[in-house]
Amino acid sequence: MAELFLGFTSGPGGFRKYVVIKRILPDVRDNEQFERMFLDEARITAAFNHPNIAQVFDLGQEDDGLYLAMEFIAGQNLNQITSACLRRKQQIPIGFTLSVARDVCMALHYAHTFTAPSGEPSPVIHRDVAQKNIMVTYDGVVKLLDFGIAKAKGSLERTSAGTVKGTTGYMSPEQVRGDKLDGRSDLFSVGVMMHELITGARLFAGKDERDEMVKILEAPVPWPSHVAPHVPEGVSKVVMQALERSREKRFANGRDMARAIEAVAGRLLMDSDHRAQLMRELFSERMAATRALLESAEGTANGAMVDKAKKALRGDDGPYLPERVDDSTPQNGVSAVPRKPARRAPATGRQPAVADTAKTKEPPSKLNNALWGLLLLAILAGGGYGAWRLAVVLNANVEPDPTEIRKLPTSAAPALPEFREATAAKRDGGTGVAEAETPASDASTQVVNADVETPLGPKEGRNRGGTKAERTSEPRVRGNGKLTLVVKAENVDVYEGDNKLGRTPMANKVLSAGTHTLHIVGSDGRRRPLEVKIRPNQTTRFVLEDLP
Repeated sequence: MAELFLGFTSGPGGFRKYVVIKRILPDVRDNEQFERMFLDEARITAAFNHPNIAQVFDLGQEDDGLYLAMEFIAGQNLNQITSACLRRKQQIPIGFTLSVARDVCMALHYAHTFTAPSGEPSPVIHRDVAQKNIMVTYDGVVKLLDFGIAKAKGSLERTSAGTVKGTTGYMSPEQVRGDKLDGRSDLFSVGVMMHELITGARLFAGKDERDEMVKILEAPVPWPSHVAPHVPEGVSKVVMQALERSREKRFANGRDMARAIEAVAGRLLMDSDHRAQLMRELFSERMAATRALLESAEGTANGAMVDKAKKALRGDDGPYLPERVDDSTPQNGVSAVPRKPARRAPATGRQPAVADTAKTKEPPSKLNNALWGLLLLAILAGGGYGAWRLAVVLNANVEPDPTEIRKLPTSAAPALPEFREATAAKRDGGTGVAEAETPASDASTQVVNADVETPLGPKEGRNRGGTKAERTSEPRVRGNGKLTLVVKAENVDVYEGDNKLGRTPMANKVLSAGTHTLHIVGSDGRRRPLEVKIRPNQTTRFVLEDLP
């Protein structure tokens, strides 16, 4: 219903403050309903003062109608962030989603329990919580936007009987039915948003708005941890409680939901610095375009720069989250209890790996049987999460490797650990035990789980006295090998120099034969070195239990 402009106010000594000017579109300026909604938004949000809610500074009227002066937010909304990740064929980090949802819940709690300056309780229900109305700034700050259809005490606009307001697909069941709303309705919408971002697919998508509303009331809701097995079970429980169709079973308020997210997220939760790092990776071009527009307001940018900036900011944000493929059917057309469908890989916008049809016709090899046996033992031991990570690798079209999988214990690590590839040597007719060599000058070198056993050269290994034997110089190796890398604690980015190789779990990454020094970057932003030795026509596998 409105159009936006970039504006600024200036003063003595070079003072300048940028704002967004929001005006009702010319073709609806005579619509009294839109005007009342516009005035409600100004009145409601002008009184708010919360770091996670976009501020309104001024309401005025010119010859061409009403306008709002609002906080200028340099950032992108969650739809745009999702699209950027899909274009890169990567998932939104779960820690990013959890931290954004936590901040949105706190912003909603502030609105739901708002008290006017006079001391009178004035609760505000947003009614339109969705990805499009949640922004993350380039500094990593979360902002809840657009209280234009918010339900508040003393609102000028009244919802007509038989109509609903909000974004279909994100409404609560009581909102769809037209029942009286409270803050728990917004928390249902947060649950929908969380489910979609961590599973990579729409939850209540339909062929039209009516179909989406029916699904909100009746369609079974799959557990996120069953659609995307990398999601911790505790996180899945929080999402499912928010998505309870009976509001009495949901969280009592936004603060309780925010605390529950913090409790189950643990180390996964991203702070603003880590969110800012992700935003810089995804939107470097748009950040430059925003700077160019701000410089144009100061008269320091030429016309060509401004036109290029506008084109970059108006670029297509697609692709968007795909519709979820639901293979479950509700009983008698209605299912009020979430049903758990069969496990399948998380939807990330990527094309699934295509199996070699010639190989699928062959009976499973002894190696595959042994690996699946290992997977089964891991499940029985209670390591369901780690077992899934291994299953990702085993199912990722990995070529048969005659080497035997071996594991080493993981030792404690200091602030700046150094990873080394584990090796194994057959000694005096022995079976060959996988070891990790620690440089004598650095007793704190991190030992990792290594899944490759490689015969050593004639001088490699250790002598009988227990001291290190001097290694022969390694001959130059030609050809390519493959690297498979899994980090059980979290998904991490893997770099070689400034070149990003991918994100874990990473299977069958082709690298030139020889020794490579990689860097692993976790959610804390630290770069950890990992030295790997790639051998021609072989697959080197690493399974890291945790990041120090």
